[in-house]
Amino acid sequence: MNELPQEIPRLIQALTRLRIIFQGTPDVELMDSEVAELAGLEEDECRILLSVLQQTGAIERPRRRVFVCPRSSWWTAARVRSHPPASTRIDEATVLNRRVRAS
Repeated sequence: MNELPQEIPRLIQALTRLRIIFQGTPDVELMDSEVAELAGLEEDECRILLSVLQQTGAIERPRRRVFVCPRSSWWTAARVRSHPPASTRIDEATVLNRRVRAS
């Protein structure tokens, strides 16, 4: 049987982290650098994944380097598990707190 490339589990983890972030912050505009930091991804890798998600209609890009996942997005509406582990939950308050600390 063919094995999956080693990158596949890493890709799944990265997409899962991005999904958790956008599910916790529907309709909130996030800079690509914020998303990368929250997801624990390198900025270049994160930008590639965000671009793919935007092209598939999972998220929108209202302005350059700004992404938002509408509450109505198919990506946030689909259920993979009922609740993400507490340690990975990201919500709007978390994003706002990080923005305040950074300024």
